[in-house]
Amino acid sequence: MIPETLTITERQILVSQFKILSTIGFNNDYETKIEILENGYTEQYFEVFDIATEEVPIEICEETTQILHMFRRIAETTELLSEEEKQSLDLEKIKFEGFDANHDAHYHYMTFLVNTMNQWQEYKRTYLNSHSRFPMLKYRKMLEYQYYLLDCDQYDLNKEDLKCMIELLSSSKKIVSLEV
Repeated sequence: MIPETLTITERQILVSQFKILSTIGFNNDYETKIEILENGYTEQYFEVFDIATEEVPIEICEETTQILHMFRRIAETTELLSEEEKQSLDLEKIKFEGFDANHDAHYHYMTFLVNTMNQWQEYKRTYLNSHSRFPMLKYRKMLEYQYYLLDCDQYDLNKEDLKCMIELLSSSKKIVSLEV
């Protein structure tokens, strides 16, 4: 976000930093940025602040992490099932589809976690762009069920939990009506 105004102190700090960078010689356009800041040309602050995106709210970051934890739990549970048990479930319904790169900050935060922070390596070579906003609706329904289980001190998923998630996505049932 480009600020509409800066205090004199903020401007002086930024001018000092740009003067140091100018001396080191990393970039030639620091002189322009210095002049903009020294004179307080607020309309030109976009020249100084080249950060194009807004902050990602903590709620989005936490929700992204919770979704990734949920799918890790689902994958671990699925691995323990026999082939016959896997075939009896419609596991495609609870498959991770990624996030919408065009409209969802979850996507950008996840790619940062995977590619820069080297976390969630199971997604390292996975196409993560769902090109749709609909997966988030699915994930949030699934998260509600996961929170319900956690509130009941159930930390490990089982086949019945996977089945409940699938049924939850297939119907309009509320979690409170599900029996675990």
